[in-house]
Amino acid sequence: MSTDLTMENFGSMIDNIIAGICFFEYESDTKKLTPFFMNEGLFRMLGYSRVEGIRYLKDIRRSVIPDDLPILEQGIEDALKDDGSVEIEFRTVTGSGSLRWLQVRGNLYAREGKKYILVTVIQDITEKKSIEEELHMQAERLHILSEAEGEKIIDYNAKTDVMTIRSSHDYGQKGEAILGDYLQQFRDDEIFEEDREYYHDAFLGLLKSPKHDTIEFRTKRFESDYTWYQANLTSLLGSEGYVTRIVGRLINIHEKKLKEIDLLLRAEKDALTGLYNKGATLQLIENAIEEEKINNTINALMIIDLDNFKEVNDTLGHAQGDKVLIDTANALSEIFKGGDVVGRIGGDEFVVFMRNINSISNADILASKIVNKVDFHLPTEEKEIHVTCSIGIAIFPYHGSNYEELFNKADKAVYTAKANGKNGYRIYDAATTMAYHATRKNTGYNAEKGMEITRNIEDMVMQILYDDKVMESALKSAIELMTVHYKFHRGYICDKEQEGLPIQFSTSGYELGKESKEHYELRKVVSETLFESFKNFSVIHDYDVSAEELRYYFNSEGIKSMLYYPLTSKGEFKGAIILENHEVVQLELEEGKIEEIRSLLRILEAHILQIGLMDRLQDFVTHIGLFDNMDNFVYIINTDTYELSFINKKVLMSTPNIRIGDTCYKALQHRDAPCENCIFKHLDKKDPHARHSEELFNYSLRSWTRCSASWLECKEENALGVVQCIDISEYFIG
Repeated sequence: MSTDLTMENFGSMIDNIIAGICFFEYESDTKKLTPFFMNEGLFRMLGYSRVEGIRYLKDIRRSVIPDDLPILEQGIEDALKDDGSVEIEFRTVTGSGSLRWLQVRGNLYAREGKKYILVTVIQDITEKKSIEEELHMQAERLHILSEAEGEKIIDYNAKTDVMTIRSSHDYGQKGEAILGDYLQQFRDDEIFEEDREYYHDAFLGLLKSPKHDTIEFRTKRFESDYTWYQANLTSLLGSEGYVTRIVGRLINIHEKKLKEIDLLLRAEKDALTGLYNKGATLQLIENAIEEEKINNTINALMIIDLDNFKEVNDTLGHAQGDKVLIDTANALSEIFKGGDVVGRIGGDEFVVFMRNINSISNADILASKIVNKVDFHLPTEEKEIHVTCSIGIAIFPYHGSNYEELFNKADKAVYTAKANGKNGYRIYDAATTMAYHATRKNTGYNAEKGMEITRNIEDMVMQILYDDKVMESALKSAIELMTVHYKFHRGYICDKEQEGLPIQFSTSGYELGKESKEHYELRKVVSETLFESFKNFSVIHDYDVSAEELRYYFNSEGIKSMLYYPLTSKGEFKGAIILENHEVVQLELEEGKIEEIRSLLRILEAHILQIGLMDRLQDFVTHIGLFDNMDNFVYIINTDTYELSFINKKVLMSTPNIRIGDTCYKALQHRDAPCENCIFKHLDKKDPHARHSEELFNYSLRSWTRCSASWLECKEENALGVVQCIDISEYFIG
């Protein structure tokens, strides 16, 4: 056999070495690292063909898991010092998509100016890492066992979703409980109802990153009845770079916990309502705030103040007053569960601290629930006393970093809620908060600068209207945002009969106080007079008013200018949206701003008239949200009455004269009677999946459109159909 080592057979030997061989060129100016020789062993190791491998390794840094890039950079720096070979370990993804650990041993081969040649030998050490991981976990388990005399050991494998529970003296022996699909099919019947969400969230939190956690919960897995256990848990990082194991020990703390609870009940509970008393409420909220600072979550502090409560005590006596307080406490206990803090801090004043609300809209929803629940009608010999509540809300961390700051802000919000008619809720600095509610977490927050809102007001109003599931709450938020944004002093939506102003907002100093019956009668006359004088959207100045009733009303209210938008359906006056200016300087807005406001008011009008539809279409909320964001023109039509029940944003923006309640044949075809060949006549009401398309000229858009009709709600009576139109004018004419 020849032993001559030619360059040809030397290269063949290198190619067939199991390990990877790679030569790199490194430029110190650009820090560019380029491989210029790689053997076949490297490509086999990474699962690539030569062509794929060269393309993949062209930028070596992109092949390294981001968390391990600092290791690679440090290895390069060490090799350039030319102090001998350097060894590093990092992770990469192979051609098959699997995660592998690589060990790279290399040194500086040559230097030419600012260019360096590095020679490396690369080995796959994934199996070695797996063994090290298992040994590490075994060590953790043994450590736990050494401290767990007579306790229960839990070992959760995140890869297989299997939970193993053993008694410490039986560790490694038969009789252990093995629970498959543990989190996927969570057996919540074994955990006490109030602890289930807390227990489940704790496990999910441990899976996010390696850490230690201690939780207390009630379970009946080991006994016939629910028993308190304390779990000391540790999550372990696997070689893949994520948590693969949760190990820990369970300690029976039932007797100790019962004693603690009994002491807490005596020391911390309000004797009348059973809620936390003032001292306990303050301490628990301060503790919760400190925890949430670490967790970096959004939380809300609510102050609930009863309206007309003094009248109950004075007229019906303290026994009836106590019953109202107990009923209010029971209502709050039904709404709030788990880690939320609910307390009574004064005679008729309650506080709630809601933890980790995820988004501010959740505070809206829960406040609406409280307002609906705390609504008591108490008859007396002379009149009925109506007890409601006013709620002020402050958001942590945006409105304060401690209890005192949050309480002061929420207290100011309570005052605003009471000044705006009571029986409602208000978020402190709500215009900014609602803007945040609209933009969600897409914008940053700076404690000194506040929220930096960059989205235009139209987008924010549209998102408020479609994100808030409570339509009245959404309209309140939208009116408030518009009032503050355009620097008006009052904004409200009133109905034709003027039986109160449920949707209103006033800036500080211009609040609508408690009004007399005579004042409501005057406003009713004023509303009718306004509609007779201004049947369309109008900017009205005090010097434009000629009718005696209007002059008196403007002077008595101190109104200098008003934006007036009448709400009509089928030509009948239903109410109005009004924005008022009370400054001496007359309202002056650029024409572009006026049109912007007019567009927003049209959007609000559409949603006001849709409220009835939305109650009927709770199952279609997702569809309507999708329709509104489509680039097509979308109309929802009652196929029996031919009325428009919904039009999407694109229609609102493109056809300013179309409104909810208009007939489709008049709005789209400019006809006085239904179309002879109505597109819905081609749909069978017995087939919910029926669809029909044809080309039609849309007179409101003044263009040819491709129209597709289908059912949204297929019923024998008042079925709802959807028409989606695409402008095809240039193609049709061509």
